[in-house]
Amino acid sequence: MATLRETAERHARDIIAGNMAALMGDFTPSGLTKAMALAANPMTATSFEIKELGNDELEITYSGPNGSRTIWSKWVQVGDRWQIDDLAERS
Repeated sequence: MATLRETAERHARDIIAGNMAALMGDFTPSGLTKAMALAANPMTATSFEIKELGNDELEITYSGPNGSRTIWSKWVQVGDRWQIDDLAERS
């Protein structure tokens, strides 16, 4: 099983690449609902930075030509994979 860090790095790369098929498996049903709300305000990102907060929580800051956006996320283990169960934009 991939570590939380490895999963988050792959997730962030998929966000930047726009790989929606891979991203769909990264969310619990609750997390997917919240992700859809955030997707209403998209940005173009070219890089990311991950900050581990402990307790399976992360902040991923995506940066691009028009600025940056930080997303807090709470991850849970579901079977043999990590999924995002909660997320919110941070200023």
